[in-house]
Amino acid sequence: MPLLKKKAFPLLEPPKDLDPNELVYQVRFTKEIFRDYQIYLNRINLYRQRIWTCKVSGKGNLTYEEALVSEKHATKKVPEIPKELMAMALCTIQFSMLSLKDLADKIAAKLQETLFIGAVLHGNRKKSGLCPCKILKVLEEGTVKTKYEVAWLDRNKKVIETAIVNRNDLIWKKSPFSRNSLKPFIRKSTYRSFPWVLHDKLAEKYQISRDPPQDLEGKVFIQDGIVYNKRKKDAMDVEESGKLKKKKVEGEEAEATGKNNQQKEEPIKYPIDDLLVQPGTDDPVFKARPLPSRDFKVPMDCVGDLLMVWDFCSSYCKLLHLLPFSLEDFENAICHKGSNVTLIVETHSSLLRLLKHDKDEYFFSCSEKEPEH
Repeated sequence: MPLLKKKAFPLLEPPKDLDPNELVYQVRFTKEIFRDYQIYLNRINLYRQRIWTCKVSGKGNLTYEEALVSEKHATKKVPEIPKELMAMALCTIQFSMLSLKDLADKIAAKLQETLFIGAVLHGNRKKSGLCPCKILKVLEEGTVKTKYEVAWLDRNKKVIETAIVNRNDLIWKKSPFSRNSLKPFIRKSTYRSFPWVLHDKLAEKYQISRDPPQDLEGKVFIQDGIVYNKRKKDAMDVEESGKLKKKKVEGEEAEATGKNNQQKEEPIKYPIDDLLVQPGTDDPVFKARPLPSRDFKVPMDCVGDLLMVWDFCSSYCKLLHLLPFSLEDFENAICHKGSNVTLIVETHSSLLRLLKHDKDEYFFSCSEKEPEH
């Protein structure tokens, strides 16, 4: 699960009294369900911010969905630790106060010292020196595992013969688990750091204690089944209490000054929305909405076309190389009975000039249109 400020972000539980036919809003990648659209939008906006961190790889500055994809890809690169060594690795992680780098180095060193069935490494063969081999069985002498049954391998990794060797005769030419490969494993297995704490299901599966050790008494505490760092918790409580006190003092001061300045009106800072402008003392009072004007010289069914053409010419007057003209002048020019009206001639000339210089694009676009039936 992606982290927010290095902490796990809990998802909302679906409503218990949800009706099957109820209209709800669901987040696609978290499956969270919301009844209120505004709350749903707030959660979506939070997920879209680049404030999330991939838990497995530690990559930050991601959106929530990008962090989910990053976790999916990073999980594939997490090394598969053998079951025989899993408990030992998890015990090393549980309640460790080491940094991620030091903890990964410590686990890598322990895993390198411990040999397990199926491990492919090199052994000291009497006749041939160091040869690749594979551990087949761990032999016990008393209570200490000191000898191993191995199979010697050739270049094609086929078994040549088997033999019994001592632990000192077996070496790793290359560490099976590197620090960089163990970092995602540590992040994936834990839900917090300093101290590192395993997920409850993982600890229960491998029978690892979930109680803090004695050396951490006073440093951590458990609340609602979650381990917290006491120093960080105390610092957060002090900071939060300080903020509350500051807000309380500021509120009291604002209340005291508000009573004194209650009658004083604050000056308006422009620009503001038109609806917020208060009418002046000299402004007329409009009680009813005025009737729309119908005083046009053109027929009423042509008023829409008149306004459309005038608005087009006014909006693109620079492109058409026209001087701005009023709606009244344009209407008078349209209704003038004489010929060669300057305004009409100049408008037509500008439009024709524009069509002439468009490299016949308008002509071809019109000619390609299918005729209406």
